[in-house]
Amino acid sequence: MDSKVKSRIIAALTAAALASGCTATAITPPKVDARLIEGPPISDVVTPFDQALTCLDGKVSKRVVFSVGAILDQTGKESFTDGGVGKFVTQGAGDMVQSALFKAGATVVNRRDPRVTTTEMEWRIRDASRIIPSNFYITGSINSLDFIPGGGVQAEVAGIGGRYRAHRMLVGIDLALTEAHSGRIVANVPLHKQIYANEYGLGLGRFFGSTLASGDIGGREREALHFALRQMLYLATFELLTQVMKAEAYAECRAFIDEGHGKINETSTAKAIAELESKAKATTVAEEPIPTGNNGAPAQEPVPVQQNALPVANGNPPLQQQQWDPARGGWVPKRSGEAGEQL
Repeated sequence: MDSKVKSRIIAALTAAALASGCTATAITPPKVDARLIEGPPISDVVTPFDQALTCLDGKVSKRVVFSVGAILDQTGKESFTDGGVGKFVTQGAGDMVQSALFKAGATVVNRRDPRVTTTEMEWRIRDASRIIPSNFYITGSINSLDFIPGGGVQAEVAGIGGRYRAHRMLVGIDLALTEAHSGRIVANVPLHKQIYANEYGLGLGRFFGSTLASGDIGGREREALHFALRQMLYLATFELLTQVMKAEAYAECRAFIDEGHGKINETSTAKAIAELESKAKATTVAEEPIPTGNNGAPAQEPVPVQQNALPVANGNPPLQQQQWDPARGGWVPKRSGEAGEQL
């Protein structure tokens, strides 16, 4: 390669590196505050199951009091070495369930952190008899996190190539609704979800004389694990509440659950909705009016008539020899001399 071309390439790369480095906080002088980078604005958390939960507002009795107990991380997955980030899954699942109950309009008492109440009772500035007891409480765990081997493809021709890889994780939870005064579990739901991730890229390598120039561009995408867990916990909370309700009360709310985001088709609520829809269809069929003919008589299916023969059914006169009697509400033999109606 010509020395001038080589020097121009080096100069361009150096300029690009310096331009990018000028905005990097890593090279900010120690006596100067680093400029803080701002990303997207703060927003409230919205899930695909919010509408189903808010639909329950007013359908859950305000006199029934709920609380949330321990919803633990039982996956056993954590990493603290080689740049590990600690626990793999959220430790705040109970707070997410409490938010879901609030969206559903339920009466919720705080059992997530009773230290303030306990301390005030110990200081005798709080009357324990005024604390509202729970009727039901929710407990459970995030109990599985499996890494599923994936696959991919990579190809390169004349120094130009692309790659693609994909893999998944499987996360599972179990929640239960317990009757506080008896300890009896009245509702239970297990759920799981596959978390999808992929990686793609394009590489280029060429020789310019004896100098190798190479470049690579690509990206990675993965579902947000904790946001997926929030969605699972919201759907599980909806299922727990509706398992102790009548199907007529939550049927319209369940219709807001899009199966593209989540489905619960093997639970008691799914069976109750199926029975409700079946009854509704049967009632609709029963209420349909009976079709009538021009003379007000119930319409009858045409009866095939053989040539030179009149059909006789159940020992009654042939249909051609009968007429509809509105007074009797039935078919009666025609009087002689009256013409028969052809079917």
